[in-house]
Amino acid sequence: MKSLFSYLSLICMMILMVGCSELSGYDHTDVAATVRGNEITVGDLRFLYPDDTALDYLEGAISVELVKQEVKDMSLDISDNLSDNDDWFMELPPKNTKDEDGKQIRQFAESQAKKLDMEPEEYQREYAKKIDEQNAYMVTYLEEKLGTAAFDDEKGMGSLNEKADYLLVELAEEYKDEIEVLIE
Repeated sequence: MKSLFSYLSLICMMILMVGCSELSGYDHTDVAATVRGNEITVGDLRFLYPDDTALDYLEGAISVELVKQEVKDMSLDISDNLSDNDDWFMELPPKNTKDEDGKQIRQFAESQAKKLDMEPEEYQREYAKKIDEQNAYMVTYLEEKLGTAAFDDEKGMGSLNEKADYLLVELAEEYKDEIEVLIE
């Protein structure tokens, strides 16, 4: 299940990539989009991404919000797909790490924490919780739609990606009249 979680984390991050703009001229409370009545604020985007690329991820944030709403509408429980709170991702790598990935994680957490007036360690914990929750909603939704067996076949991951992309496009199409992008 850990490799599945890691794989789906990458899927979620890939899904979140589209567009190009920056948020520097907006306040945290400005609404970037509404999705079936729920707001995605600039602050929501700013928490997860650097200002200069945050709007690149708006379409993905809309997809995550749609999935979250669908899972709730279907009364599905995400708890089996949440990782443990002692997850390695919640821990900020040390300042003197030699690991390049660790250096990038630390640099990102430090820049985000500064922007959000938080301590880097606090930011990393909150960021990890947010990503874990998004992944849990996504996995729960995809398991419900595709079945859990689809996740057990490592050879079929390419097919799983295609099916997942199709489901997300279909979901966005179903609710297109209830999605409004307010900034670009």
